[in-house]
Amino acid sequence: MGEGSLSQDEIDALLQGADDTFDLSSLSQSSTSGADALSPIDRDIISDIVGSSFQIAGNTLGTILAKNTRFMNPATESSNHSEIQKEFGSKMVCLYSNLSGTLAGKVSLLMAQENAAKIAGVMMGGMTPPGQLDNAQLQTLKDSMSPIIGTVTAQIGLKLGGAMSGTPADITLVESPRDLQLPDDQNLVKTALSLNIDGVGSFKVYYLIGSNMAHSILDIQKGGSQKSQASTGGMNVAVPGGGFGAGGAGQSSVGIKGVNFPSLANAGAGPGQTNLNLLMDVQMALTVELGRTKMYIKDILGLGEGSIIELDKLAGEPVDLLVNGKLIAKGEVVVIDENFGVRVTDIVSPTDRLKGEK
Repeated sequence: MGEGSLSQDEIDALLQGADDTFDLSSLSQSSTSGADALSPIDRDIISDIVGSSFQIAGNTLGTILAKNTRFMNPATESSNHSEIQKEFGSKMVCLYSNLSGTLAGKVSLLMAQENAAKIAGVMMGGMTPPGQLDNAQLQTLKDSMSPIIGTVTAQIGLKLGGAMSGTPADITLVESPRDLQLPDDQNLVKTALSLNIDGVGSFKVYYLIGSNMAHSILDIQKGGSQKSQASTGGMNVAVPGGGFGAGGAGQSSVGIKGVNFPSLANAGAGPGQTNLNLLMDVQMALTVELGRTKMYIKDILGLGEGSIIELDKLAGEPVDLLVNGKLIAKGEVVVIDENFGVRVTDIVSPTDRLKGEK
């Protein structure tokens, strides 16, 4: 071949090298874009935790609006700043809060301005405000939705076995992408929910968290599931062994009946049981305690219509159920038709009640 020309072997080698370079580059881009993508199972876990927390927050919003209110149909997907800015870069309202505790970071709640105006209209006791939201309507919306973010935050913390709180939510009108207040992570996780308000309609709201926070939720949740499965597996081994030896029987008795219950039942047998039955129709006062606080006398004397008293419990934190001043259970406030109610979430054990009396 002439000087400066390439042989066929050299040409093939160069082409092979170009192909390898292209494959490595595309592989790198693919791994970067998919590094924070959630699997279908992960999306279901996030949807379940966020969705159930918003269900409880719906009771809070319903109380504020004096209407039956429900958050439904959570759907979670991975996203990023660019996609969110493109999808929600105008005609939106953004509420945001900085969390601390079990999880830390910024969270955002987005909704269309026209839908935000509907909520503000209900709060202000009139029809849906026409046109753009003004400052008064924004403040009203902030007052109604800030407890919702607080309730969701507290509930997520409880579901993860810890405690979380957040700063009071701020609010901003989104007229351009730069107005959005998003979590700091470049990669985000978006959960869309349907908000249904009786007499107003149904529309979408979007809850955004950072990818790091989402993966922390998954790590905690999956770790708890593995511990639960390990504990359940241990019980399954002990129960069949109960019929073959005293050791197995002892483990089965303690695991199923709990400490002290057999002796209490035996002590109550005989004539004393009849006396106990006579008490079954006696009415006792059940008190639901939302919270407590201490105030100076001058502040108490200064109370009037419209005064607000801050209690020592966070929004969404369980309330106490007391009988004769003794704590017997904890629960969450719900709305039943036009009345308040309490859904019991935890029964205080007799042992804990005795400890509380000491």
